[in-house]
Amino acid sequence: MAKKRYDICVGIKGKDDKTYWKNIGVILQTDKGFSLKIESVPVGWDGWASLFEPKAKEEQPAARPQQQADDSPPF
Repeated sequence: MAKKRYDICVGIKGKDDKTYWKNIGVILQTDKGFSLKIESVPVGWDGWASLFEPKAKEEQPAARPQQQADDSPPF
């Protein structure tokens, strides 16, 4: 069973000159060693990335509740 060990993030400079972190993949630990999964590559990326331990479930923002389908007519 694979276990998520690290988030792969790249720093992106915003217009306010602040660094924002974009998650681009994960590092998984399996029975045979570590595996790298890149899910996206930012435009203009210089190739440098940082590894961060995944945040606990309670630290992550809550998912937005989905709206229920409304079968009533639109009028």
